[in-house]
Amino acid sequence: MNPPYLLAQQPSALPAPSPRSRPHPPQLKGGDPAVRAMTDFLDDPPRTVAEDAGLEEVIDHMFRLGVRAFLVVHDRSVIGLITAEDARDARRAQQRRGAAARALRVADVMTPSPEVPAIDWQTVQDSRISDLIEIFEGSGVRYLVVLQTETSTWSTVRGLIHRQRLERRLRRG
Repeated sequence: MNPPYLLAQQPSALPAPSPRSRPHPPQLKGGDPAVRAMTDFLDDPPRTVAEDAGLEEVIDHMFRLGVRAFLVVHDRSVIGLITAEDARDARRAQQRRGAAARALRVADVMTPSPEVPAIDWQTVQDSRISDLIEIFEGSGVRYLVVLQTETSTWSTVRGLIHRQRLERRLRRG
């Protein structure tokens, strides 16, 4: 993702710790439209976190909410992505260094926007699940942020596609 990316809603410092109650999404097939694999932020607002939030607090919120990723924001702009895997790996590395290590913040661990794998909303609309599988297998990434172009210099984060969730929905049946 190349900045600037605008978040469509006002982010909270940390989300309220109430779990989402979602029915199981339907099974997917390779020929289904790719948009069926996406968490659309127009329907399901994204979970966000400020760059200066403490890592332990974020890990706790991820666990309590049952989510695997937060968009990292600064002044309503998306500046990165933090995943449960990133947080877990950083915590383990810190524990290996010992108790004297300083408390980690989200900014220390997040993947900055320019390095987050992204796909254009129009591409998602024109694609099938099988295309997403090829992208995930070819790139080895775990997430794809879906960007919707607003102007030649601004995009909004429209959604998120999580590889593990996609694979789980393909196996269900």
